[in-house]
Order: sequence, then C-alpha cells, then structure tokens
Amino acid sequence: MTKASDIYFPVRDVEQAIVKSIWRLREWDLPGRSEIILPKGTVEIIFNFSDPITYINPSIKITKQLPVIFINGLNFKPFELIKSGRQEFLGIQLSSIGLKMLFNVSVKEFNNDVCEGTLVCPSLEVLSHELFNEKSFHAQVETIMKWIHRKVSGVHFDRGMDRLHKLIHLQSASDLTVRKLIREICLSERQLRRLSSDWLGMNTEAFILYNKYLHALHLLHTPGLSLTQIGLQSGYYDQSHFIREFKSYTERTPGQYQQSTRELPGHIFV
Repeated sequence: MTKASDIYFPVRDVEQAIVKSIWRLREWDLPGRSEIILPKGTVEIIFNFSDPITYINPSIKITKQLPVIFINGLNFKPFELIKSGRQEFLGIQLSSIGLKMLFNVSVKEFNNDVCEGTLVCPSLEVLSHELFNEKSFHAQVETIMKWIHRKVSGVHFDRGMDRLHKLIHLQSASDLTVRKLIREICLSERQLRRLSSDWLGMNTEAFILYNKYLHALHLLHTPGLSLTQIGLQSGYYDQSHFIREFKSYTERTPGQYQQSTRELPGHIFV
C-alpha cells in the first residue's frame, strides 16, 4: 500500500473564522479494511475521488455508498467506512461556525449524517470538477479559497459573530458551566441556547459535555498520563463519570480506546 497526504492551515483572520484546514489523503492498492470513526467535533466538506466506499451508521440505521461530494456533520456516535482499492479524499475541515456561514443552514441539520453536497449547494459540483482537474495540492487549495471568498463575500459580521468566537474560545475550559457562559457571552439562557443550536449544532449543555469528551479524546494520545489524570484534566469529577460519558459517545471505554490502534485520533482501523 502506498500513501501520501497534504495539509494546509489558513493564515488570514477571515479564512481562519471559517476553515480549520484543507487536507488531501491518497492511498493506492489499499487492502479491504474497516475504519471506525469516533465523534471528533469536526464538520467537513469532502470530495471523494475514490473507488466505492461503504458508509455504515448504526445510530441512524443507514448503510450507503459515499457520494462524490458530501458534507460530514457533527457526529455524536461512531460510524464505519469499508474501503479498498484506490482512495483519494480532498477535505475542507470547517470551524464550528463555518458551515452556517457558507450555506446559511443550521449546523444541527447535518448532525450524525453524511449529506449529498450538491443538494445543499449546487456550486459544489462545479468546484468538484475544478478540483479534480487540478493535480497539485497548492492549486486545489487556491481554488477552494477562491470559492469560499465568493460564498461569504456578502456575509455580514456582526456582534453575534464576536459572541460565537468567544464561545468557541471558552470551549476548552474544563470548569465550563452554563452560568459561566451566560456571564461571559452576555446573553440570556434562552438566547444562548438558540445561538448554540443554530451555529454549533447542539444546545449549551450538550456543547459543554461534548467538549469535555473531545478534550479527553486528545489527552488519551498524550504519553505518560494515567486515565485518572486524563479524566480530572478533562473536567470529570471521578473515574466512573469519565468512563460513562466517554462510552456514551464512543461505545467503548477510555481504556479500550487506548488499546486500539493509535494511528490517528478518533480513528480505529480494523
């Protein structure tokens, strides 16, 4: 099996507000294998130039072939990909607010699913053809960024956007509470709940719990930390609480996850 990967991180403020990274992954002569993908807190637009790939999501009882262009929304349960042969993905990993800014659709509409991209935005089909014809990663990145600038050229950045950025900045705090968010963001609980649901894909309480889990997921890849230390640093008050919450998202305990392959956080290759 031959493998190659590329990644680009935006440097301009406006671009960083929308895009976390643009990445490309290519694999040739891939033997048949299954890949379980855990909730990772990411929202992505993915261009799939691969041989057929089967997508299995037990949480919504769906098995289907991945489309050429799809939007992978926030996941709260694992899903599985069955792959073989030639694989080529080009992905735009969006910030928590990027999806809403690009398509003016509530992030919640995409939760726990992969959606056909052209049904959300017909211009993605034209973009897909342009990207397929550009063989260099640098040229593909330039094409994507031009498309993004066209899409958001008319978006108005108001005070609400500042509050969203502050909310996202606070998400890594292990002692985060709804009361603290209300105080820091200067919104009522009802306003904050509506803002979170529409732009972040979940209500405020779920946002706090989800980010505790994500913090723990990444700490599980830090050498030298015990499970007890990881749980405490992630904001869980005891080990049983940590195990129960982690398992609710991944269907496995933190210890079981650590014993699985560690090639990429949130990915388990079977």
